[in-house]
Formats: sequence, structure tokens, C-alpha cells
Amino acid sequence: MIRVGLCDDEPVLLEKLNQFVSDCYGKHQIFAQVRGFEKGRSLLYEVEDGAQFDLLLLDIEMPGMNGMELAARVREFLPKVLIIFITSHMEYVLDAYELSIFRYIPKADPGPRLTHALLDAASMVGVQQGESYVIHNQSLLERIPLQNLLYITHEGKNAVLVTDLPAVSGERDVCRRVRRSLQQVYDELDGTQFLFIDRGCIVNLSKVMSIQGGCAVLRDGTRLPVSQARLPVLKEKLLKFWKQHI
Repeated sequence: MIRVGLCDDEPVLLEKLNQFVSDCYGKHQIFAQVRGFEKGRSLLYEVEDGAQFDLLLLDIEMPGMNGMELAARVREFLPKVLIIFITSHMEYVLDAYELSIFRYIPKADPGPRLTHALLDAASMVGVQQGESYVIHNQSLLERIPLQNLLYITHEGKNAVLVTDLPAVSGERDVCRRVRRSLQQVYDELDGTQFLFIDRGCIVNLSKVMSIQGGCAVLRDGTRLPVSQARLPVLKEKLLKFWKQHI
């Protein structure tokens, strides 16, 4: 299932977009909950009250709260939400760089581009909602959904799982530590979704947005150095992963 929020200040266009999204997912047998909003603040109020969305399709040019401001505010509550801007003003693309926007679709001719973007988003959400890694030791039993696992590094004899989950009671930070080697943890994970990018770091490929300057750049902006030897492997694995899941 994918939970979709739409926001456009023009009621006719909002209704057309709602129908397009519903038809697209229905045709591909993807169950979707779609909600439309004519005002950015109305959508934001829902999110502030606890509403959950996996994907948002936003117009940029709206009175009151525009799409970029709305996206920034929503990310405070839903850091993993995918956002597609549907806009007549593609010059805003550079201004929205820091918002990690999933796709930009021209409003004048959405057609196949929007269809591909919707299906890609559903695939990404499916990956994010996938399996889990279980930490089991004397003091802790916890299931870590793979969608929340960003990367794994090491600290002495411990593997350190860096997540976007809140800290466990009694822990000093959001990381989870398990007395296992990185290789042992890697062997317990899905080898198609995780990869060593150097001797001391395993990355979740579903969190990688780009490779820049010898680093894997994650969705939250984290930059992880990649060894020269692993860089070609990362590029190959990442392209293969994207083709299979996005």
C-alpha cells in the first residue's frame, strides 16, 4: 500500500490529478490511499496531527504557503516522505535542491513522466517497507526495519547500526550497537540491498541518492566516503538496484 497526498490550489486540476494517480495505481494493481488538499496549510495541519504519507505530489506556485515551504515543513514530521513537484516553473528546481525532491514533473505535459514517477515511487516505498534486522543480546531485543537502517560502521569490536529511529531508552544516541563484526552483520543482511563501500562501512543502497566526489550521498544528506577499489562496484550495484526497484 502507498499513502499519497496531493496539493494544488486549482480544484479542477486537483481532481484530474487525483483521478490520474488513482487510475495509474489501480491499473498496476497497487493499492493506494489518495487524499487531495487545495491549501498547503490544510495538508500540513493533517501531518502535524499525525497523518502519514509515503508520497506527496505538490504544486510549487500556490497562494499562502507555496510548495517548497510546504515540503520543508512536512519533512520535519515525515523525513522519509517522497515528494514530486508538479510545476509550470522548472526554474525552481535549483532552489529546491536541499529538499531532496524525488522528481520534477512539468504541469503542462505530465503524461508518461508522471506515470513513471508514480510507479518508481511505489517501488521505492515497497523497498522501504521491506524486511528487518533483529538485534538480540542480553540487554536488548529489537527489530530494525531495513527502511530505517542507513548504514553500518564499527566501533571497536561492535558493529554500529546507524538508523533514523529514535534512541532506545538507556542508549546514548540513535545508533544501535551489536557485538558482531561487520562481516557477520553483512552476512545476515540482504546482499542485494547492502554493500561494503570500504572496509569499515556498509551502506543501504535504497538510501543512496547519488555518488559525488568519491562519496555516497544519502537521502538525508549524509556523505559516506567510498574507497577507490569499491567505487566501480558501488556504481554497478547501485545501477542494478535502481533498475530492479525503481
